[in-house]
Amino acid sequence: MHVIIAGDSEVAYSIAELLMEDHEVVLVGSGQGPQARLDRLDVERVVGSCTTARVLEDARVKRCGVFVAATDNDEVNLVSCIAARNLGARRTICLLTRPGFVTASDNEEALAESLGIDAVVRPADQLAREILRIVTVPGALDMEHLVHGKVRLLRHVVEEGAPLVGSQLRHVKLPANVVLVMNRRGEEATVPNGDTRFLAGDKVTAVGTPRGIHELRYRFLRSRHHGRDIEKATIVGGGSVGSLVARGLESSGWEVKLIEVDKERCEEIATHLSGIVLNGDGSDIDLLEEEGVGEIPVLIAVTSNDEKNLLVSLIARSLGVARIITRADRLSNERLFERVGIDVVRSARGAAIRTVVRDVVGARRNIRAELEHGDMHIIEMELPGSHPAVPVKDLRAPIFAIIAAVVRGKQVIIPNGETVLFGGDHLLVFCSRADGDAAREHFLSVPVKDGPAGSDGPG
Repeated sequence: MHVIIAGDSEVAYSIAELLMEDHEVVLVGSGQGPQARLDRLDVERVVGSCTTARVLEDARVKRCGVFVAATDNDEVNLVSCIAARNLGARRTICLLTRPGFVTASDNEEALAESLGIDAVVRPADQLAREILRIVTVPGALDMEHLVHGKVRLLRHVVEEGAPLVGSQLRHVKLPANVVLVMNRRGEEATVPNGDTRFLAGDKVTAVGTPRGIHELRYRFLRSRHHGRDIEKATIVGGGSVGSLVARGLESSGWEVKLIEVDKERCEEIATHLSGIVLNGDGSDIDLLEEEGVGEIPVLIAVTSNDEKNLLVSLIARSLGVARIITRADRLSNERLFERVGIDVVRSARGAAIRTVVRDVVGARRNIRAELEHGDMHIIEMELPGSHPAVPVKDLRAPIFAIIAAVVRGKQVIIPNGETVLFGGDHLLVFCSRADGDAAREHFLSVPVKDGPAGSDGPG
């Protein structure tokens, strides 16, 4: 596909880098970005303004499948999308980064439709939604809703003293309608099997029904002495992300304390929150101790400065905060912060980049969710109507891939080895990004055994 990306931003370069292997990418901009970064891009470059018809025509906009506006200027992004659409681009995606450019109540779909743009991506809003989705599930490192909420994906630490610790998985009677799809121990990720023994500190990823996932969390992943969850949080940073998270938590019944260094911003935020808004430096350990931050179970560091967020998080850890969620907008910092012990790290830029890339490739590859900073995917595939009946155990893959759910009409099945698959079933497969194509080939093309007697169809 011919893809045009407008911008000299880190987001524009990252999108180009992720798409250039499989697509014909043209980068439109001033060409004044970091030379080392530009040299890594195997893309065509057109120098000039992305709002100018001549420049867009030089980038061959008439044959453009997707046009992505990812400059650091929202107005330029909007105008260039409209111009590209008028000049023949089949699909346009616009990034809007400035707080307050549109009201928080406008959803992206309605905004895009009103502007005549196919898709609008607002990184700050996306990051706030991701944080809320995770924070409001106690203990979660990640949480995704799939198949209109009928299927949940949970990533959670195995706590010290949890029932899952120590025993082989084959001897653990897990809840019905749950499958463990990955275990991460340090840097090693594996697909659990019957011989797997879990240790405290392991990070388990599970897929299941809402009820099954709820039971897994409370009965198997948490310490027997965990106690009641307290719905209180400290938020450091009162920008667009921090204020959106604070309002979202309060609407869910949480008690929130927000710390912001800018006095005028504090006064503005205080009019929208019922909780405490403090004017101060969130990296001041004396202030954090005075406010009893160590007694509050959750701290969310979402200033616009990665280094400050890390410092705040490390101070909070030293004060005994149980759960820490941190913003890291430089993509290289996402994994770095996790390696130094931060529980959950999220990036507004990372969220935007993955959203755009999934928009470009998702329709073809049927990517339904991403986690582990994009390294792991949930992909959907449909078994051909002529596919013979076959039990899941006969489709075990020699790659990093596992069938996590089966959608059969309106029915959702969380499979085990004995579950029989039929032609027309939709499979949700959890796999590594690197094994995505191999997983499709394996599950759709692998030779299968005859189905059990009488299993001519799903009935």
